[in-house]
Amino acid sequence: MSSVHPDSLGIPGSPRRTATPIPALYRLVFLYIEPLSTLVGAIHAHFQQSLYLALTHPPSAPGQSVPVSTSIVLTQLANLYFLLCFNEALVLRATQDLKVWRTFILGLLVADLGHLYSVRLVGGWVYYRFWHWNAIDWGNVGFVYFLAVVRICMLLGWGFASSESSPRSEKAK
Repeated sequence: MSSVHPDSLGIPGSPRRTATPIPALYRLVFLYIEPLSTLVGAIHAHFQQSLYLALTHPPSAPGQSVPVSTSIVLTQLANLYFLLCFNEALVLRATQDLKVWRTFILGLLVADLGHLYSVRLVGGWVYYRFWHWNAIDWGNVGFVYFLAVVRICMLLGWGFASSESSPRSEKAK
């Protein structure tokens, strides 16, 4: 026996949420580019642990023999990257509901700030001397800057077809 949600009946006076089309740029970034990049990060964190640590901070990297505790933590990091990949790719594909997208993207923006904070121990230069960045720095800083800017643009409603998608007009409804 299936239940019918009242919103789907089209009953006059019943609330009905219409999906706002998500612009192509946001779909490309959040459904394809970011999930793929986090999957790559998960693979490197789990399968290339010595290299991952050497690129993160060469002076403190343990060399080819990664301590068991560090290996466990890197595998846990890989698992979290995979979770992010999986959730972003599937949850956002499951809905066109802008409120769900914005909530999810806001959470990721907060995580971006935490990610940027985590690299502070490398040195302040890592935030702006892109010409010194290695592959991990490009992922940990450059790519996170890009994602944060795209998230902020989406949260501000930039690129949507109508002003109905702006956060201010949603609050007015």
